[in-house]
Amino acid sequence: MIILYRIIVVFILFIGVCVNANALPWPIWPDSSWHIVSATYGHIQGMPDGMYVHNAIDIADDAGTPVYAIKAGYVKAVYTIFNSDRHWRIAIADSANDAESDGWLYAHLNKHYISVWVGKYVEVSESLGVIVGGWPDPSTPNHVHLAKIRYSGDATAWADGFYDYEFTGNPLESLDGVVDPDYPYFESAIGDQLFAFYDDIADTLYEEGQPASGYIDIICRAMDHCFNYNFGTAPYMLEYKIEGDSSIPWTTTVIFNEPVGSYNGGWMAMYRSIVYYGDYTNPNVIPELLFYLTNTEGDGSVEVTDSAYCWETPYFHNGEYIVYARATDIVGNSTTDSMTVILANAFELHGTVTHNGVLSGLDGTIITSLQDGVADTTDASGDYSILNVGGGMQHISVHRPGFSSFDTTFLMIETHQLDAVIALQYMCGDSDHSGAVNLLDVTYIIGYLYKSKAAPIPLEAGDANGSMNINLLDVTYLINYLYKGGPAPICPEA
Repeated sequence: MIILYRIIVVFILFIGVCVNANALPWPIWPDSSWHIVSATYGHIQGMPDGMYVHNAIDIADDAGTPVYAIKAGYVKAVYTIFNSDRHWRIAIADSANDAESDGWLYAHLNKHYISVWVGKYVEVSESLGVIVGGWPDPSTPNHVHLAKIRYSGDATAWADGFYDYEFTGNPLESLDGVVDPDYPYFESAIGDQLFAFYDDIADTLYEEGQPASGYIDIICRAMDHCFNYNFGTAPYMLEYKIEGDSSIPWTTTVIFNEPVGSYNGGWMAMYRSIVYYGDYTNPNVIPELLFYLTNTEGDGSVEVTDSAYCWETPYFHNGEYIVYARATDIVGNSTTDSMTVILANAFELHGTVTHNGVLSGLDGTIITSLQDGVADTTDASGDYSILNVGGGMQHISVHRPGFSSFDTTFLMIETHQLDAVIALQYMCGDSDHSGAVNLLDVTYIIGYLYKSKAAPIPLEAGDANGSMNINLLDVTYLINYLYKGGPAPICPEA
């Protein structure tokens, strides 16, 4: 039943993606069905001056495979870069004039078989040339590089301005017959650890099982295949969520369908640094598909401000959380994986508690963080300090028998000062704090004075005659009141 459900879901997604009246044909035959995509839009790749965001899709096929125009337009440029026979390309735009125009770029063509020229109007499915061969790395198959572009200027500007082209979106969203039977997948981000949790400021790693705290970047390694099994390439969409005492719902990290700018414009490098984790300045280092899950405000759009986002764990209670990541390809196949992490933020709660007692000292009031079960007792100055209070909303209780209780709730995201004033709440002469004055209060005072028993609660309750002292006279005062019609107990006054 599970397998059948999966097939039905894929079929529905297939119908939803492929039935598109405005879809364009593929640039190689057959032009209305899938082909091997060896590198997706948004994949991280290298070039002589460092790593960049792949701004196209690579459609793999044999050297000599014919390449056709997917949309009618005017040939703006036929040129190569790096002075390389493997990098010949054709730029075809929607407009013949020099104004800014959208278009398509077809790269890695055999220069000896290019069949169009600058200024020519090209029809849909018209032959452009053939795929060049000779890629030395077996993990990089022969392919046509297809990109959506925007640029302006005359033929010379187009031929010389490749690094200033704007790359405007994911070509797979425009093509007909897009199918991908392979589900995305996750690999360990570091060592055997599925996700990596880095301190956002210090960039230090929290090892699996090590309690984490502070502001955290969550890193995952996500990959996809589109009939290409030599290496993984970037998925279409990444999301994450966090579940525990508090939670973050499914949040979109990135959708690889946005413009990534130009090589010279600066945005491509910024885009890379926001989406990808790692050092991508060395062209000799093989790129790794390590993604920041948390560099997002949740709309899936990549913006400069997204780099400031992270998992702000001080806003969460301490405890166990499950972090989920979901990778989805362009036809809707998705894979979810998860990892458990323990939060252990430790902030200081401190302050001073005062009261209106005249015999009771300021020491002895108990302050408790109910969420974490940690507490401290005021000293002779009324001061207290709790060093290991967790984050998030904390319920704090200030309690002392014989005095009013004080309870409050606040957001504990850093060191916090909480001062409190509590008031005497007792019955004069009720030394055992039972709510009534009787013989037991007499024996309670005697026990305190002569048998080292507990003090009256509060001390003021044991001063039955209001003398500002507790002694034998308070015992006789209570006996006289209870059994001889004497005056009622008197509360001491400051």
